Amino acid sequence: MLVSTIISNGLSLADTPNTNFFTATDQLFAVQLSYKELYAMLAEANDDYFVTQLYVPFASFTADANRQFVYNYTLPTDFYRLRLLQFLSDGPMYFPVAKMTIESFGNLQNGPGYRLVGQNLSIFTQVSYSTWAIWYYPAPVTLTTSTDIVYPNSLLPEIMSYQLAIEIRRKQNLDVADKEMRKMQLIQTMLKQIDRDEARAESPRNSFSQGFSPYI
Repeated sequence: MLVSTIISNGLSLADTPNTNFFTATDQLFAVQLSYKELYAMLAEANDDYFVTQLYVPFASFTADANRQFVYNYTLPTDFYRLRLLQFLSDGPMYFPVAKMTIESFGNLQNGPGYRLVGQNLSIFTQVSYSTWAIWYYPAPVTLTTSTDIVYPNSLLPEIMSYQLAIEIRRKQNLDVADKEMRKMQLIQTMLKQIDRDEARAESPRNSFSQGFSPYI
């Protein structure tokens, strides 16, 4: 659905005699903020629709000058949140890399492992595995009125329209309780649909365990 349609629906849902006081800039700002909040919610729910992947050769990592077996990689400029890090073993298989606690990072008994430090991905590995796969959520796009919101769940635009209506009414100090309630109902329905999506990958445990596999 086009952002312009989402805005039109939101203006209608606001149910106020006059919405001219809520400028086009206000409208786009409210819709953009709503989209960012929903995008963060989808990422938190491990929805994989927006996930992208990047294959990084080990040569692209820079050795840490102060720590042995620690290497750093500058994350892409559109990086938003890490979904999964993998390394290519000697064979054709990729294996998951678990996030180390800050206390255990660099422990020779554990590895490979990773930490996110500022704009860098920091890995600890005693083996120079040839390729590392970074699965991540890119930053949410900047919307314009001509942007088409594409997502398999059709409720996303409706939620954004309700949030716009809420912001319009809030600016006029009008009651928003019924609009908030309906928006939350739509969000709960959306989350249930995500939870029932059989194609959605299960979230790996984001902690390091003893042994080779973090799933133990």
